[in-house]
Amino acid sequence: MDRPFTIRGAATFLLAVTGLLLLSSARLRGLLLNTAMLAAGTIAIALPLGTMLGVIIAKVDVPGRRTLAWLLAGLLFVPLYVQAAAWNAVLGVGGWVPQTLAGDGYAQPWLIGWRGAIWIHAMGTVPWAALMTAASMRTVERRLEEESLLDASPLRVLCRVTLRRGAGGVLAAAVWIAVVCATEIAVTDLFQIRTFAEEIYTEATLGSLTGDASGLLQSDLAVGVALIALLVCLALWLMTPWLPRAAAIAAETTWRWRPVRGRWAVLGAMWLSTALVVFVPLAGLVWKAGIAVHQRDGQFERSWSAAKAAALVAKSPWAHRREWGWSLAIGVIAALVAVMIAVLLAWWARVRAGSAKPQAVLMALGLAAPAPLWGVWVIALLNHPADSMLAPLTTLYDRTLLAPVLVQLVRALPITALWLWSQFTSVPQDLLEAARSEGAPWYMQLWRVALPLRLPGLAAAAGIALVLAVSELSATLLIVPPGVTTVSVRIFQLLHYGVDDRVAALALSIFGLLAIGIVTVALVSRVPGRRGS
Repeated sequence: MDRPFTIRGAATFLLAVTGLLLLSSARLRGLLLNTAMLAAGTIAIALPLGTMLGVIIAKVDVPGRRTLAWLLAGLLFVPLYVQAAAWNAVLGVGGWVPQTLAGDGYAQPWLIGWRGAIWIHAMGTVPWAALMTAASMRTVERRLEEESLLDASPLRVLCRVTLRRGAGGVLAAAVWIAVVCATEIAVTDLFQIRTFAEEIYTEATLGSLTGDASGLLQSDLAVGVALIALLVCLALWLMTPWLPRAAAIAAETTWRWRPVRGRWAVLGAMWLSTALVVFVPLAGLVWKAGIAVHQRDGQFERSWSAAKAAALVAKSPWAHRREWGWSLAIGVIAALVAVMIAVLLAWWARVRAGSAKPQAVLMALGLAAPAPLWGVWVIALLNHPADSMLAPLTTLYDRTLLAPVLVQLVRALPITALWLWSQFTSVPQDLLEAARSEGAPWYMQLWRVALPLRLPGLAAAAGIALVLAVSELSATLLIVPPGVTTVSVRIFQLLHYGVDDRVAALALSIFGLLAIGIVTVALVSRVPGRRGS
């Protein structure tokens, strides 16, 4: 990509952002400022840590890097509200660390307000930063790195060549972190931070999204979504040089640095960072689940019991079986529909190059609209007064699962489609041309060539869609019909009463299910014949 185009693109982007800010009201600018402050604080913590881990995974030959990659891949699917429960169990009200330091007295929580919101968002987005950086680093030309090794040390090549050539992944990770901060409300609602998405959710729950003077103007909603959509488009633009290729590159084709002197320092930094991101919050949940309070001589004494923690975690799935049932029923339907639509969209972008850009814009809008706004739009689509011509749709809104299925479908579709696009882009062109020469139309090329070649990727897409659908919270809160409560809604409700042993046990059960899934995928990927897939 040449420099003039880069400068022209950056100038166009800044001009569009400036124009949209001039169209916004003072209230929207204040909400966007809060959102930007949250994103900046999160990026300042998550990006350096994630970049370091991503470089180690992709470019440093040390033991345990594959395990680290699998751990971070599993954390991608841990919802922010579960991260909030975990870190509150460590540093929040009655948390492990402050309570241990305070003894039997009251412990002032360490995670409150802005500090809590920034820290939890940062820990939740480190896996995204690490894996996006690793994917970008793996696309750096090995020939260029090996030629540079003739004149410089491996560490210097890593810093001066590899990081510069793979900087698109780092920048894309920063933009993606900003998008997550701008569209989610699970953490900001818990810590009472007024962001753009949080304001939409609050006004939607109060029924004041009508465009009057007391609420957000419809023009403000459009401007806010447009600004976030520009960020998503920027991320997609930064990812295009490496995202499709990353699916086709084998690990053996990339150059890796084998440190000798600093090997233990690299290992120490890797596992200390892993402990911070993965094991510390898990330890906090285990501690919270095992807390037992006994009364002795009129005094309450706190102790920890491994048996209580194990029993509570084992009972949690059955105790919340209704919530799991509703979550899986809604999530499976939404995931199946999302995968089917994503397969068609991704394949159409593969065989019709001109359709890729319009699809990218649609995906950007899907990712940019804050989740509560999708809930508001679904309510407007399905909920109508009795004298309206569309009144029959209200039955679907009140008495079926259509509304939550729709919002979870919309939330899962963009990421699923982008993943499948990366998979289909790496399908060898000569195979498709051979099929075309035999008279196979586009749908037979998809069915007989692309899908069999990318079956593991399709299975991963189904898993991604299911996890994204089940973990969706912000819109589901607004549109679940009476009598339906999902796991995400239940955890969010319980979090507002403090992280007690029930919340900890439920969060640990989610971690356990994800661990089983990740281990299963890892074992399947090691089966002979699957590694090349």
